[in-house]
Amino acid sequence: MAETRSKASKGPFEVTRNIPLLPFAAERYEEAIRQLRAMNSVLDARINRRGRLHIRYDASCAGIPDIERILDKAGIGRPDSYWWRLKSAWYRFLDGNARTNAQSRGGACCNRPPSPWTGDRGADQDH
Repeated sequence: MAETRSKASKGPFEVTRNIPLLPFAAERYEEAIRQLRAMNSVLDARINRRGRLHIRYDASCAGIPDIERILDKAGIGRPDSYWWRLKSAWYRFLDGNARTNAQSRGGACCNRPPSPWTGDRGADQDH
């Protein structure tokens, strides 16, 4: 592969994933890597010696479905094993969580969180 330089870190939602790929022609891999690196949220993407896509991205902006869409468009498949399906589902959950947390305004659900020192402290002692 040509360029191996990666972009700078995007912040707290940066994740690294290793995605197993089925064997294909090098041209397909190169095209997919070009498209992945063109995404603003992808910090680094490369195929390692074991035929896995090593990708680092900002999960608040992109997720496994976006990456898989590009791989599918390039005609690159992933294994259909139980382990990969489970791991892919876990990655989808984590990426969805990161995106939700990034869009959250934070804070408690109300302006005053509950306190153990509020209410009638002496109510039980009267009876």
